[in-house]
Amino acid sequence: MGAPVEDEYQLRLEGRGVVLEPARKRYYGLVLALADSGWEAALRKQMPLLREVAAHQQKVDEVLAYAVRRAEAESWPTSNPTVRGIFEVRSLRDQLARDLARKLGRSAQEPLGSLMVALEDWLLTIPRMVPPQQRWSTAVEVLPDTLPALREASAFGELLESLFARPLPITGRIPFTSAQREELSLWWPRGQAALVSLWNRLSGVDAIGGMVEDFRKQSTRAPLHPPRNGPERLLHAAYWFQEAHALLSRMAQARVAPLVLEDAEFPEVLWWMFEREYVPRIRLLATERLADARAALIEVAYELWDAQRQDIPEEERWLAARWARLEELAWRADESRGGADGERVRGVLRELIQRHGIGSSALRGWRDSSRLVNLVQQARSVIG
Repeated sequence: MGAPVEDEYQLRLEGRGVVLEPARKRYYGLVLALADSGWEAALRKQMPLLREVAAHQQKVDEVLAYAVRRAEAESWPTSNPTVRGIFEVRSLRDQLARDLARKLGRSAQEPLGSLMVALEDWLLTIPRMVPPQQRWSTAVEVLPDTLPALREASAFGELLESLFARPLPITGRIPFTSAQREELSLWWPRGQAALVSLWNRLSGVDAIGGMVEDFRKQSTRAPLHPPRNGPERLLHAAYWFQEAHALLSRMAQARVAPLVLEDAEFPEVLWWMFEREYVPRIRLLATERLADARAALIEVAYELWDAQRQDIPEEERWLAARWARLEELAWRADESRGGADGERVRGVLRELIQRHGIGSSALRGWRDSSRLVNLVQQARSVIG
């Protein structure tokens, strides 16, 4: 028996029509599944089918548009099986798009490929009970390599590992080049946001929290090899973010002690310190989270630390330019008493005055003050 003979409308499609029959079968199966009351559970078992539809959708759309355009322009008869199949595929595709849009709360005008991707993501992140033995496989499923937030977090983790895998000094010069400092400051909010997004994604799936708790514990341990899948990329990035954050927090806190930085102040103060380390004229600017008087107080604390650090020559400690900065900053900081931190910084100045004034007449008649600017002026007169 010979091979089946193609009809003239198959021939007119010039071989393109071979993608339409498989698409018809896929669409039909999905339309039936979406009509079922347990459609979510049913479709979770058909994830390969969803991915197959999404993978072929662009090609199917191109062929279907071509076939319908020719059929309508040339008045192909709908009694022909090939022509009837073309319009059945279009009808099923449109029905599938409407059903998906309604289930997902999206527009039926979106490309079907986009709706299929959204459906897969929806099904993957449905809250459910995750038994301990399924935590890793569930995370692999929920964190595919195609996830944009995962790609962001992975790149962030690689950057952090390249910068923080070696021992770094807490109080010495910040050991990053200008380009590295800029790259880190640009990546920090992006990478942090990506990690928050990934943890939230896992939390949304994990109805009782056991999976997330398990992964957070794992993220405190150094990775043993380069990451190979979604969960490993998350753990890698989370570990190096914790390491970098802890080290940078110690570096920043050491430079303003005994003042205590608040968590919300940390990023802005840190990036300012990166610049201030090499350009003394750079000022810490006020923001919505950082009042001007508070910014000035932080700068006073930094100047006092910087003048006494061990890695600068004695003759560079108390230059006239530093005293000028300290006095101007003290005037601004005095606009607010600064609470406990203000008193701590005033305590540093009092200690300096007493230490440098011992055995001299500089302390004769000195009266303590609750104003920073008065203490700065007194310190200058004592230290010179």
